[in-house]
Parts: sequence; structure tokens; C-alpha cells
Amino acid sequence: MANKEHHVNRVRPPKERRLAALGVEALGLGEVNPRVRVRVRRPVAALLESLTPKRRGEVFEAGLRALGMEVGDGKE
Repeated sequence: MANKEHHVNRVRPPKERRLAALGVEALGLGEVNPRVRVRVRRPVAALLESLTPKRRGEVFEAGLRALGMEVGDGKE
């Protein structure tokens, strides 16, 4: 059976253009997008939701450092 998606690479826009249309940017080198659940008060949740994903990550890392937890450099 022939691959029905063989033409997709010819008609699909570049990844950067598709992401820009969604209002997001590609992950950088060493970045991941984990799915975690947290329990916070409603005002904290509203503030987190107002931040960009990149800024949320910065806030999360700063909080871990403030608690004395070591944050690695991302090189494994």
C-alpha cells in the first residue's frame, strides 16, 4: 500500500512558520516541555498562567534555587 502522506513534505510550511502561527517558539537546545501538576492557591495559578512558558521556567528554577535545591546546567 502506498504511503498516503508522501506529499506532505512538499506542502507543509517550515516548522518555524507553523509554530509562529500558533504563537509559540521552538524549544531551545537542552530544553524540555514536561507535563507536571502543581497545587497552588488560585491567585498564584492566575499569575502563572499569565506568564510565558519561558518565564514560568525561569520562575520555577529561581524557586528551586531559593529553596536551596541544586539546579544542574542541563548537560547530562
